Amino acid sequence: MNSLRRFISLCITFSFLIMSYTGILLFISPKGRVANWTNWELLGLDKTQYTNLHVTFMVLFLSGMLFHLYLNWAPLMCYLKNRARHFSLLTKEFLFALSINVLFIVGTLYYWTPFDQFLDFEDDVKASWEQKANKAPYGHAELSNIKDFSEKTGTNAEEIVAQFVTKKLKGVDLEKSIAQIARENGRSPAQLFEMIDLTKKNKTNVTTNTNMVPLKEGGGYGKLTLNAACEQYQFDCQKTQIYLKEKGFEAKGTNTLREIADALHVSPIELLDMLRKP
Repeated sequence: MNSLRRFISLCITFSFLIMSYTGILLFISPKGRVANWTNWELLGLDKTQYTNLHVTFMVLFLSGMLFHLYLNWAPLMCYLKNRARHFSLLTKEFLFALSINVLFIVGTLYYWTPFDQFLDFEDDVKASWEQKANKAPYGHAELSNIKDFSEKTGTNAEEIVAQFVTKKLKGVDLEKSIAQIARENGRSPAQLFEMIDLTKKNKTNVTTNTNMVPLKEGGGYGKLTLNAACEQYQFDCQKTQIYLKEKGFEAKGTNTLREIADALHVSPIELLDMLRKP
């Protein structure tokens, strides 16, 4: 039995350490769209691999904890007894431990200080990666094939293929996604985007739609009201309000993007990027 206890305790310890390590790296990693666009890696692993490790070691940790509770059920029950040695959930230790956990749950969900400062710090860390990277022309552009990409950016698909071939990229095809071509050539989608000459527009696709213009950090989008954003970025305000209501916030035209973004726990630039998607 002692050997089993040691084994379970060591499993829990190792899984906790690895889960903490992956959790810290996911905390400082860029947001998914930036990580995918730039092929972000740290110590040889990308964000998806860190996420997968975090999830699998969480399962191992929880499984170990269940065995740990089973093996240590008697001592645990002792923690729930009062001075008279009677079972009670009203001991000061139990109530204090419960209060701390409830505080963390409520403080996080309602964005109380200092939880909001910690969460804002996480956003700032993730945003710092975005400032260093070349932004995608639209959300998850790497998933588009060359045809769709050219339509959304107003460029010529055949010209893009020619430019890729000139740069000696292999396996270039109109139906392949930007991410697939990049992966097959050991590049990131952002590096492929840098190869494209955006001045060579497709005359049949040229558009003045502001949805095609990439958003920039620090653009002051949070100050825009919903009505102003609808007018400036040419999306239907009524459909947008229905969409936001489905997301859990009943927005008015006079609400600023900052107010809406805070309610949905995203940044104003992320909110605007979501609303601009066709």
